[in-house]
Amino acid sequence: MADKSETTKAAEAGATRQIHPRKQRVLNRSPRGVYKGTRGVNEWLADYSKAYDVGHVTNLNALVRKYGGKPSDYKFNPRKVKVSVSLQDGGMMKSRAMAHVHYAHATGNNFHEIRMSVELGGRKYKADSMRVADILLHEMIHTCAVFHGHRRAFRDIALGVGLTGKMTSTYATDVLAARIKSEVVDVLGKYPHRKVTLIKRGQRGKGSRLIKCVCPACEFNFRTTRKWINKAQGSLACPIGCGEMITIGYTYTGEGEGEE
Repeated sequence: MADKSETTKAAEAGATRQIHPRKQRVLNRSPRGVYKGTRGVNEWLADYSKAYDVGHVTNLNALVRKYGGKPSDYKFNPRKVKVSVSLQDGGMMKSRAMAHVHYAHATGNNFHEIRMSVELGGRKYKADSMRVADILLHEMIHTCAVFHGHRRAFRDIALGVGLTGKMTSTYATDVLAARIKSEVVDVLGKYPHRKVTLIKRGQRGKGSRLIKCVCPACEFNFRTTRKWINKAQGSLACPIGCGEMITIGYTYTGEGEGEE
């Protein structure tokens, strides 16, 4: 088994070769401004992932001796990864996760699928595009250390390529950020996606929420919109004939308006 210092040194040595020469052609054929529309967003992410060689560690055998497996288990394979933009676990509500990865064994199509959050935008500032790039880099490393979570091989590779901070929410070091700017963002252009602002949990607007109306006598109930409560001037009769119904969470105040 290799000690930790040997593995860390191997990962750090790989930080000097983050753009692999064989993949430089991806950058060479991608002039700025060619990524447009939804398809362009996915193409930008795909070209970035193909050009950036996160799994290149000088001594992959050090990781093998420490964690088992074979060298290819710790090397990024762009042919086995798909990248796209989608909502995260919160749906239309704001989520804490900025990206996530579904491993090949779970997707059923033999591809790792990385999903970037719609809340990430980069069309305005290069710094935003650089942040998108280092978040994607984090997810790409997950595909190089399957089943390692944010520990073990994931940590060794992440530190080696230039990510720092808490392993569950890493960010690029100054050296890595400079490389991302000069070798990716300046070449591919800014990330062609505008930030989508999602609603925080518990702060949803009024929208068309239905109001519950209940008969206090027989407990007959139904739901309707404010429009019909206001048209009835707040006076809704129980269809069974018990009397007037009450509204839950909404009170008609007159002049076609009410308050919650």
